[in-house]
Order: sequence, then C-alpha cells, then structure tokens
Amino acid sequence: MIPEVIKQFVYSLHNHKISGFSSVPGGSINNAFRYYAGKEEFFLKFNQEVEGIIEKEVDGLKAISKLNCISTPKVIAFQKVESYELLVLPFIKEGIKTSRAWEAFGEQLAEMHSVPVPYYGWHQNNFIGSLPQSNEQTDNFPSFFINQRLRPQIQLAHQNTYFSSKQLNLFDVLFQKLPEILPDTKPSLVHGDLWSGNFMIDEVGIPYLIDPSIHYNYRESDLAFTYLFGGFDSKFYEAYNQHFPLEAGFAERIPLYNIYPLLVHLNIFGTGYLGSVMNNLYQYVR
Repeated sequence: MIPEVIKQFVYSLHNHKISGFSSVPGGSINNAFRYYAGKEEFFLKFNQEVEGIIEKEVDGLKAISKLNCISTPKVIAFQKVESYELLVLPFIKEGIKTSRAWEAFGEQLAEMHSVPVPYYGWHQNNFIGSLPQSNEQTDNFPSFFINQRLRPQIQLAHQNTYFSSKQLNLFDVLFQKLPEILPDTKPSLVHGDLWSGNFMIDEVGIPYLIDPSIHYNYRESDLAFTYLFGGFDSKFYEAYNQHFPLEAGFAERIPLYNIYPLLVHLNIFGTGYLGSVMNNLYQYVR
C-alpha cells in the first residue's frame, strides 16, 4: 500500500492526471510502484526504514549523469514527506540484451572509469545495501580498502559473533599482504554495487545504471562485483577491456575485492555467506 501523504505528493506532481499504481519489484529495502500520468509512465520508490538511503541514491545518480558517459534515469522528483523519502523516475521498459547492447555497456562503463578523480572515498558517507558505508577521503588505495571497506564490515560481523579469534587474525594477515597483492592504482568513479540487478538495457538498447552505491574507488572493484553473482555477457568484458585494458593479474584479484560485498551479505542475511567469505579469504592467507 502507498501511504496517503505519498499519493498526495505524486498526484500534485502531475496535476492529478494519474491512472493507477501497480507494485513492481524494488529490492528488499524500498517499496516500488509504476504508474501512468497521461501517456507517460513513471517509477516511484519510497522508504521509511533507512533514513537517508534514497537521498544518497539521488546523489549517486546525479554524479554518474554529470560525467555524461553512461545513462541513468532522470530524477523527476526527490522529496522527504513526513517520515518517508520518495523518488520519482521515468519508468524504463527493459529490452533485449543484444551483443551490441552489452558492448555499449562495457564501453560506457570503461569511459566512466577512465575519468580522473582526486582521491578514494566520497564527499559523504552513504550505503551499501541497507548498511552504512564509510567514505572518508583517502589517497592510498590499500588504506582505503582496509579502513573504509573491510574493517567496518569485519567489526560488525564480530559484533554478530560470526568470526572466531583465529578467523579475525587471518584478516590482519591479509592486511599485511595487500601492498604486494595490489597493483599501482588510480581512483575512478564507481557504481559500487554492480550486480546484474543494478543495470538495465532499455527497448532501444541503451544501458542504464541504477541504484548506485557511489564513491571513488579502484575500478577493479566494480568489475569484480560483476563476477560475484554472474549475469554479465562476455561481450561486456571484451568491450570494457578493449576500451580501458585491465591490469595484469586482475582475475586473481577478483576474490579479494569480493570479500567486501560478501561481508555485507553476511551482515545483512546471516551465516549463509560465512563460507563464501572465508573461501575468498583463504585464497590469499592460511
């Protein structure tokens, strides 16, 4: 159900020319609906549970859009109404993921990653899923990866009693090894939560990024995320690598970067992800 205060805002936004709402999948965090205003179709999402999460999403969509490398849905309206945050976007009808669409997606993501940025982090903290994500500005990638990504999630998992003392010590061993594992890096604007549910191809083959967890990071972390749950065509990777070649040894570093999202899933969904976290960790330390 849509709260009445949200309905009233949306009706006013479109001069009351609305024909019905229908529920659509919006993930596990937000409520999501589609509706018509005249002949145009829109997407509405709202949240009451995680304060600031939609505001940070809007910040991310606008940051990607400003680079003019890859499309994002236009923000029609963002509003705080009583205890709710709501976002209105155009409703994007999904099309067929053709080879050319995958190639365009790879090229455009590579273009976004190739834009120089000044540091690792972001101008504010935001979210990864429903969890807070720290983005303190950092010049050194290993330091950023350890202190702004892994440590907060490890500490939360420790509070939840997911790790033994021996397992916690293995993370300290990993931290010591990171300078020799990681290549020389430069930061890029990254989506930050790049699984197959967070991009779309529209009816004419245009790729869109949605639901960003935006920040400046080493670009390999974005690419590694695409391997976590799969769903990305080989044409995507070929086009990306042709446009902005990856550093040697990237494939061996994929499990390293994905320790972070696996820790996030552990802390959100529970011990079903503990084995995956440890399997990735064991590839670098014993």
